[in-house]
Order: sequence, then structure tokens, then C-alpha cells
Amino acid sequence: MNNNLKNDVGINSTVFFGAVILCGIFYIPMLIFREELRPLGAQILTLITHSLDWAFLLLAFACLIFLLWLAFGRYGNVKLGGPDDKPEFSTFTWLSMLFAGGVGAGLVHWAVAEPMFYLMWPPFWAEPMSGQAAQWAIAYGVFHWGVLAWALYTPAAMAFAYMLYVRKVPYFYPSYACRGVLGGLVDTWVGRAIDIFVIVALVGGIGTTIGIVVPMIAAVIAHIIGIESTLFVEIGTLLALFLIIGYTVYTGIYDGIKKFAEINTWLVFILVGFILATGSTLWILSFYVDSMGVLIQNFFRMALYTDPITNSGFPQDWTVFYWAWFLAWSIYFGLFVARISKGRTIKNVVLNMAFTTTLGCSLFFMVLGGHVVDLQLNQGMALDAVLSAYGTGALLIAAMETLPLSAVVMPLFVVVLMIFQATAINTNAYSISMIASKKIKYGEEPVRWARLFWCILIVFIGIAILAVGGLQIVQLSSVATSLPILVITVILMISVIKWLNEDFGEIAGPKVLTADYKEEEEEKEEKEENQN
Repeated sequence: MNNNLKNDVGINSTVFFGAVILCGIFYIPMLIFREELRPLGAQILTLITHSLDWAFLLLAFACLIFLLWLAFGRYGNVKLGGPDDKPEFSTFTWLSMLFAGGVGAGLVHWAVAEPMFYLMWPPFWAEPMSGQAAQWAIAYGVFHWGVLAWALYTPAAMAFAYMLYVRKVPYFYPSYACRGVLGGLVDTWVGRAIDIFVIVALVGGIGTTIGIVVPMIAAVIAHIIGIESTLFVEIGTLLALFLIIGYTVYTGIYDGIKKFAEINTWLVFILVGFILATGSTLWILSFYVDSMGVLIQNFFRMALYTDPITNSGFPQDWTVFYWAWFLAWSIYFGLFVARISKGRTIKNVVLNMAFTTTLGCSLFFMVLGGHVVDLQLNQGMALDAVLSAYGTGALLIAAMETLPLSAVVMPLFVVVLMIFQATAINTNAYSISMIASKKIKYGEEPVRWARLFWCILIVFIGIAILAVGGLQIVQLSSVATSLPILVITVILMISVIKWLNEDFGEIAGPKVLTADYKEEEEEKEEKEENQN
């Protein structure tokens, strides 16, 4: 397959350098004014999440309705490609890339940390460390990594896939997918501005991931080799991560990203299975089932929870942040999903995006989160004190040390975290490179030096975020850069709806429909008229 790829294409100078300049304006001050920026960043974050909480929540809910309409409506059998197009990747490989590219190592981090945070600071006015707080511990984690989160990816994924394989617009530009609403404006500076803002949002989203995950990986590595985890260890970990990222991005989607995603999936199965088998297996399974009942019963309340009366700040600090973070990733992930989903139907893509991946995320919370909650509530470990005093890295270490063969498990954990994060970052850099390329088409690779450049820039931004420190600065990276994506996501949804109605209209039915279906039906009717 790799031999069929066409030559690398050049860059789009306007988009490429415009995005670089904006990223520099946003992140260089972090390195220069580190101490001064912390309180200002916290204020900006609070202003955005508390003022626009309603917008983020409503958009996520609208994306869920859009997803269900696509899957179960009259256009679910529309094929993303022509009659002879077959899926490029096996189902296992495709799902592996979907999952690893969509969650990154952030899932592992939060599957361990989130349940403890909810035990200590629970939602809906529950008493900390109470039985009621424990009921929310896993339920809210799965909610934040479940169908609503993946629904936020759907408009971009469907818009780009439909644009490429049904409308036959060959270029991987976010602006082109807005043509259904903006028309010819996408060929002007408006389109270039959309592409630039999308890249900045992608960089912001991956910056948040680096700021959250790298300290955890560094803490585990430092513990294994017996040194203190410092900023220098974190930067060293990030640079080591860059070597993996640089290799996979340089080698491309087939030799790098595909293989790493497959390896990571098998390692995850081994790790999660081992923890479940050696922990309090029956209690964890029972706790998971009960938590899913809590989630299903309270889903709509959680989806629209803003708490304007008591102003606890819980939905803003958690749900709004998560939706902003996923929005910042949504365009990149949409491009990536489009790139790997040719030959599949709309229903197949959106249902696997929404529910298969949600199942995978929930398994992490069931096993890792359930293990942590069991240690805290049933085994007498004061993990809340560990988290408060030393952070999430120490929490993970304390939880893993309770397992048999912990000296083997923790290095395996590091490998999984590194590959998870490398897969997410390199697919992000790959997508950014496509957006910043000069009319890149399906089957063409972004120029290699540009792929490596975006990897280097992402690492630099990660260093800036780590240097400033503080969870609020990390969160601000995605929340602030996701604001333009709010509007772009709405435009993409409307474009897809408009295109489907224009292209298929009354001919939609139970059979698989392709871009050539309408022409085939018209030719058939013409032949029948001639025969009569």
C-alpha cells in the first residue's frame, strides 16, 4: 500500500506561516512571563467556562442528535466512496487507529485520577468520600469519555469524509468542508483564516494533553529508576516521546501510525486484563454495572448541568473543559477519520465512533478507576492524601504497586502511555501537515520536513506549558483555542445535512447508496422509457 502513495506535496505558505505566527503569539509569552501568566490564565479560563458553559453543553447535545440522525435516519447507508471502493484497513486496524488517535494517553491518566477527584469533590452536592460520591466516581468518568465526547468529533469526520469521497472534492482542507454554508467564501481569505484557526486549535488541544500526561509518565519513569521527578525529567520524557513521534510521522500513516496503533491495542488488552484478573475482580465488575445504571439514569441531567444557582463550578471545571478539549481535537480527528474510513457507510463510521470507542473508554474506567476506588474504600489506602500531596503521577504509582509483578507492570504502563501519546500526537501532526499543505489529495503525503516541523513545534509548546505549570494553564490551552471551533462545528453540521439532501433526496433507502447511485437510477429510468 505504501508503494502506491504519490510524491510529497509542498506547503500552503499562507496557512503554514499564519498558523506558526499565531501559535508563537499564544505560547512564547508562556516561556517569558511564566509566573505572571498563572493568575491571568486562571482568570481567563474561569471567564470562558462560566460565561459560555451553556454553548459548549448545547453543542455537544446537538452533535449527539446529529450523530443519531446520521446513523438511524434515511442516509445511514450512504457509502463514503464509489461502488467499487473497499475499506482500506481491516476492522481491527481501523478501530485501533480510531481509538488510539481519539483518546491518547489522557484516557489512562484520567481513568486513574478522575474517580479520586470525584470522591474528594463530588458533583450534585454529595458528601466527599461518601457512598453517594462513590456512585458518581466511575459514572462521571465514563460520561466525560463517552458518546457525547465522541459525538463532538462527528460533524468534522462526516463533513470531511463526505467532501472527499462523495462530493469528490479532493483536498484535505477544513475550509472546503464549510462550502455547503459559506459557498465561494472558502476560496478567499475567509477559508484561509478557518484553516489557520483550526491548526491553532489542534495545537492547543495537543498542548493540553502534553501538559496533563507527560508529568504522569515522567513521575513513573523517575520512580522506576529511583530519582526525583522534576521539570528536567518531564522535558526529557517529552523529548524521548518526540523520537517516537518523529519516526512515526516521518514514515507516514502505513509504516508508522498504523503499526503503532495495532501494537498499542494488544498491549492495552494485556494490561487491562492483568489488572482486572489480579485485583478485586468481582467487586470491580459489580461496581461498574452499578455505575452504568447511575449514568443511564442521570444522563440528560449530566449533559445539561450548569449549576447556576449554587455555583459549585463542577460542570465548568469538568464537563465544559472536556467538551472544549474534545472540540479543539475535533477537526484534526475528523480529518484523520476521513483519511482512514473510505469505503465504509456513514452508519458504520458514526456508530463505531460513538459506541465502540465509548465501550473501550468505559473498560479503562471500570478496571483502572475501579481498582483505585477499591483501594480507597475497601482496602484502607489513603490515596486521597497521595493525590493531594504529590499529584496524579504518585497516585498511579501507589495504585500500581499494589499489583503482583508491579516491577513489570509499571514499565509496561510507561510503554502503553508513550505509544498512546505518540499515536495521538503524530496523527495530530500528520493532520496539521495536511491542512498546511498545498492542495494535498487522497493518496498523497504531506512533505516530510513539514511533518517533522509540526512535531518539533508541538514539543516546544509542550515545554512552554510544562514550564508555566498549573492545571488551569494546561486547560486554558484547549479552552481558549476551541472557541472558533464552536462556530466551525455548527457550519460543518449544516453543510453535511445540506449535501445529503441535495445529493440523495428522495432516493435514500435501505440499500447501500454511493455517489454514483443517482446517476445509475437515472440511466435505468431512461433505458426503461426507451424500451417502452
